[in-house]
Amino acid sequence: MPKAGAPATRYPIRAVSKLTGIGIDTLRAWERRHHAVTPTRDDRGRMYTAADVTRLRLLQEAVARGHAIGRLAKLSDGEIRRLSDIGPGPAHAARPAPEIDTALLIDALERFDAQTAEAELARFAALLRPSEFLREVVAPSLGQVGDAGSRRRAPVAHEHLLSAAVRNVLGSLLRIYARGDAPGRLLFATPSGERHEIGTLGAAMLAASGGLGIVYLGPDLPGDEIVDSAVAANSDVVVLGVTMAEDREGTSRELARIATRLPADVELWVGGRAAAGFEPIVRPRGMVIEDYTALERELSRVGARW
Repeated sequence: MPKAGAPATRYPIRAVSKLTGIGIDTLRAWERRHHAVTPTRDDRGRMYTAADVTRLRLLQEAVARGHAIGRLAKLSDGEIRRLSDIGPGPAHAARPAPEIDTALLIDALERFDAQTAEAELARFAALLRPSEFLREVVAPSLGQVGDAGSRRRAPVAHEHLLSAAVRNVLGSLLRIYARGDAPGRLLFATPSGERHEIGTLGAAMLAASGGLGIVYLGPDLPGDEIVDSAVAANSDVVVLGVTMAEDREGTSRELARIATRLPADVELWVGGRAAAGFEPIVRPRGMVIEDYTALERELSRVGARW
């Protein structure tokens, strides 16, 4: 999350086109003819805020469902969201799912072309819903690169390159989706010794994309600091990622301490590849989240409170 007082992130038109899936010519037409958004200008040209990108995503989704941009441009973001939830009616077919082919992404990684790899990830992020992006692009790609490395002894650098690109794209999406006025608050982190954050960062992005308030602390945080942060942030849920658990005893102690110290009215969720192994510690106080599908169910449940 951006620090208070930090300058707002702004995006040039090419980046916005990749993040939203809207062509540059279409973006310009929507601005000129319909005043859909009003970007500022500097020496690099048009610059868009995170709020602009969020609005353009909403507009793109509603247009894909058959609504006219001329009408949409006059509506507030909330009104566009409601239209997208309701849909235009049976006369309009649902948007077909885009074909997912990560060959260009994997090829870019093998050539150590970080720019193309990140651009491919951003393209998929623009085409797919957040949950689809996580399940059908991020997770399989990380698995594929890891499997290739074990079979062909490919450089570990390929995995690091992909992780860095995924982290950059997820971080951008998190900034775009995050809202200061969002209801509720979920705190995301990984416990001390757990340095793998991609799954947790993806979970935070998924929550933010659903309109929930999030606090993302990042990886490798001592349990006491997680609890103290949750109390200070008035969190409703603490979500922890446990992927590798290389120090099993240390992770067990951290989770037990968090479960013991966390206020009774704060829910505790633990997810990740290694989370099931700590279920006896977690279950009396919280729950183990098996995958992103289970996470979406729980996010819907807590979201219904507000």
